[in-house]
Formats: sequence, structure tokens, C-alpha cells
Amino acid sequence: MSVINTNITSLIGQQNLMKSQSALQTSMERLSSGLRINSAKDDAAGQAIANRMSAQITGLSQAQRNANDGISVAQTAEGALNQVNDNLQRIRELSVQAENGTNSQDDLDSIQAEITQRLGEIDRISKETSFNGVKVLATDQALSIQVGANDGEKIDVNLKEISAQTLNMDTFNVNGVDATGLTALATGDFVDGDGDDVPAGNLTLTDGGAGTAFTATGLSQDESGNWYVSGTDVDGNNAYIAVDSSTFTIGDGTAGAGTNDGTLTVNFDSDTATILAERTASPLAATDSALSEVDTLRSDLGAIQNRFESAITNLATNETNLAAARSRIEDADYAVEVANMTRAQILQQAGTSVLAQANQVPQSVLSLLG
Repeated sequence: MSVINTNITSLIGQQNLMKSQSALQTSMERLSSGLRINSAKDDAAGQAIANRMSAQITGLSQAQRNANDGISVAQTAEGALNQVNDNLQRIRELSVQAENGTNSQDDLDSIQAEITQRLGEIDRISKETSFNGVKVLATDQALSIQVGANDGEKIDVNLKEISAQTLNMDTFNVNGVDATGLTALATGDFVDGDGDDVPAGNLTLTDGGAGTAFTATGLSQDESGNWYVSGTDVDGNNAYIAVDSSTFTIGDGTAGAGTNDGTLTVNFDSDTATILAERTASPLAATDSALSEVDTLRSDLGAIQNRFESAITNLATNETNLAAARSRIEDADYAVEVANMTRAQILQQAGTSVLAQANQVPQSVLSLLG
């Protein structure tokens, strides 16, 4: 059909040239970005799947960093516990030395002075050891470490307060005299206001019916080196008992009223030891108990570090597998895309040449006019 107004051959050539140009553009975009999916129009479903995988991959990567932070927390606490352990070991060594009967009072004073300093260092470690502002040995607490890309995937690091008090070492004393328990302040019996015997023990003195007049709470030493028992009277006021090797006396009129004048003297038996300070009954056992508590926490921290390392390995494996799956969905295959680009380039060159010839078809129709 010989027509001039409509060049069908040229139109077909133009359409094919546009297709080859679009294919060439797509191939070059994929080759330059390295991605098969550069927008949702390339693969809507694949783009959505790859995007969800990307969220999981970034979450797993951050979870690994979180787990490393958990390891750092545990290492910080364990390092501090190593120092606590060293101090406790020294305290135990000093306690063994103090048990030797050849020590003079000056020797015991020196031993106790170092023990006191060691206990103070344990308290300092407890108060000052921190990781990123978190005091790791100051209080009982559980730090939750996020070790997954989803909610609820956490590992708790259980921390405990480690101090002289929590180790039951705050009253540790090797420089004193044995007493038969925490409340044995005297031997023999007291007599109450009715003349009945009151066994020695936790020191409580009464008047002739007014109720409890004095209850002892502990031993202390004043600036002059004099020892006394502190306590409270029936009204809740502070009261004190001065202590020497043979007697102690209630002063300040705090023993009650009516049946006495406010002062009571009690004589000890000749074989009763001088009460200077309450000595830790079993210092080596007390130290061993403290060491055991520290060792337990150190073991827990070591175990949690191993758990974090295992979690990191698992997270890295999951991240690798997800990244590989995402790559298969959205990454460009360079061999395929280079072949597509070459094909599109050839088609474009051929299309341009054919289009040029198609545009000459109407010109040949004019030859019919003679």
C-alpha cells in the first residue's frame, strides 16, 4: 500500500527503538547501582520482601553491638570483683596471722588497721565501679540486653551489690575478746525490781515495775579510748554504759526511777574476759563465706559472657543468611545485565538504521508522480 500521510513502517520502527532505549536505560541503571530492584515498579513484591529483610538485618547488626556491650558490662563487673577478691584474700591472710597467740596488742591493732582499710577499699570499689554511668556493684539490679531484632529477645545481666555490709564483713574484727554470742555482755544474773533473777544475755534492765529502762544495742569507743555499751532507755532516749575490766555502770540516771538512784554496778566473775570490742567469732569462716559469695557472682558473670559470645555468633549467622536471601531478591546479576545492555545497544543501533530507511519510504512514493 503506497501512502504518504501515514508511515506505518516508521511508526513500528519508532516503537521498537523506544523499547530498546528503555531496556538499555534499565540495564545501565542496574549495572550502575548493583541492584535489580531500584524502585517498586521493577518488582513490587520483591521490593517489599527485601525491605523487610533489610529491617531484620540492621536489627541483627545492632543486636550484636548490644551483646558486645553486655560483655563489656560483665567484664567491668568481673574486673572489679577481682580486686574485691584480692582484698578478701589479704584479709583472710591477716586473719590467720591474728589467730596466732604470739601477737601483742600492738600487733593486733596493726592487723585490724589494715583489715579496716581493705574493707574500706571494697566499699570504694562497690560505689565507684561503673559502665557508661551504671554502677555495676552498688545495687542489686538486672540489666536487660536486647540481643535480637524483635521484641522480647533479651538477656538479663544480674548484678549484685558487693560491699563490706552485703558480705557480712562490716563488723569484722580480729582485735578483740571472744564473747559468747552477740548479746553476751556479762556472766551471772541480774535481779529485777521484784528480786527475781534475770539471766545474762541481751542486756535489758528494768525498774520496779516501770517497764524496760535500758536495752543495749552495741559496743563503741570514745575519743579517749574508753569503751561503752550504747542503748536506749524506756523513753527512747540514748543511754550509755561505761565498761572496764571488772564492772560497768549505768550513768546519766537512765536505769529507771523508784528502786534505785540511777546507777547500777555489776561485778564480773574473776574468769570473765575484759570486754573491749566484740571479736568476730569465726573470722576465717566469715572470710571464706565472703569469698564464696564473690566467686558465685564472678562465675555468673563469666557464664553470661560466654552466653553473649554464643548469641553474637548466632546473630552473625542469621545476618549472613538474611543478607544472602536479600541479595538473591534485589541484587543485579552483572552477567545477565551486561548481556541485556549489549542486546539493547545492538537493537538501538539497528532500530536507528531501520528507522532512517523507513522514513525514506514516502519519498519513494513520490517517484510515481513521474
